[in-house]
Amino acid sequence: MGRRAQQQKSQGFTLVEMLVVMLVMSVLSLSLANFITTWLQASSLAQKRADLLTSAETALDTVTGDIRLSGNADLNNRWADANAPGNQYGWQSGSQTLVLAKVAVDSSNNIIFSDPSKYISQKDNEVYFLSGSTLYRRTLESDSANDAATTTCPAAVASSSCPADTVVATNVANWSVTYYDASGVVVSPTDARAVQISVTLNSKLNAQTISASYTTRMVFRNE
Repeated sequence: MGRRAQQQKSQGFTLVEMLVVMLVMSVLSLSLANFITTWLQASSLAQKRADLLTSAETALDTVTGDIRLSGNADLNNRWADANAPGNQYGWQSGSQTLVLAKVAVDSSNNIIFSDPSKYISQKDNEVYFLSGSTLYRRTLESDSANDAATTTCPAAVASSSCPADTVVATNVANWSVTYYDASGVVVSPTDARAVQISVTLNSKLNAQTISASYTTRMVFRNE
């Protein structure tokens, strides 16, 4: 009996046992592969959403930086723009367009005053507008000879003397502007003491649409 048992033991696994082991290993491998695939997809989606949110925050940081240096919102652009919609003064602040009266400075970053006795500064216009799914900033320099700003143009007609408008954000699904007075009541652009801006960016990954939204409010500087 001892010799027979030793002979059976030396024969190793049977074919059925091998098939069972292979089947179990296949199931485990498939489960592991599905887990890794799902984890990678979830990780990619999370990273893409985080990148979109960062882009949205960066875009609004640009806008709020200009609001911080602005005295108010202009109803229309105060400086002529040959590329404005409709006519040379066709930019108009509203829910989709923001026309800022930004403090003009010289090349040494000194404020240019239109009325030094009253500390009233000269103003450039910074125009934020949506074209398709791209948010742009157009600069319109004042008529001061010392103004460091340079008027910008659409990319199609840009030149060395009129560089292209700044691209603030791409893949924009929504862009909105709301104007508030000092009491937090929604008012017209020219009565606003603060501006709330919101942007939503969209992107696709593996046929899935990913969105990220960001909203902020900034108060105009006092003059």
